[in-house]
Amino acid sequence: MDGKQQLPRYHHATLALLLVTLLGSGCAPVLLAAGAGAGYYAGNKKAARKVDRFFRELTDSITTSSRRTSGARQTERLHGYSRGSGALVELQQSSLHPNNVARGEKVTVTITYAVMGAPQDGIRVRETRELRMGGRRLSLLRQENLTRKNGTWESTLVFRVPTTARKGTYDVLQSVRAGETELRARDVFTVD
Repeated sequence: MDGKQQLPRYHHATLALLLVTLLGSGCAPVLLAAGAGAGYYAGNKKAARKVDRFFRELTDSITTSSRRTSGARQTERLHGYSRGSGALVELQQSSLHPNNVARGEKVTVTITYAVMGAPQDGIRVRETRELRMGGRRLSLLRQENLTRKNGTWESTLVFRVPTTARKGTYDVLQSVRAGETELRARDVFTVD
């Protein structure tokens, strides 16, 4: 591998998009060549270290929590659900705070959804969170497969904005999938 160094493996499918974003903030160009699922770079090592640091800071800072905030009957009444109507998942709300952050500060995203008509042992759901900028995915923050019983569920993810993050507007897309039903929410924050 003359003149090339292997970057750490990331499960992020859009490393190249992040490079374009970071390069817009003053880094020198980097040439990427993909090979067997691993990215290689040749050129500016400073830019490559910046990308590596961005992902390391982001992934090392993520914490999650979830809780059931309401029981089955209260959730059914709130949503006007009739028993025997089959399994149903409905979005109640999503939130993100703070909306304006500096590099190194924490962002908290929450999605609240209702599960109704599930079997007694619950249903499988997939919760997904993505960090995006300019319509492009920068990182898959978290994807979890969980079993949820009937009731209202609040799921929270906290991450620290990397110190190498570019100033601008970012989106966090949150989704919950149960079978063929997918609930989606988009929240925005700005790095000053």
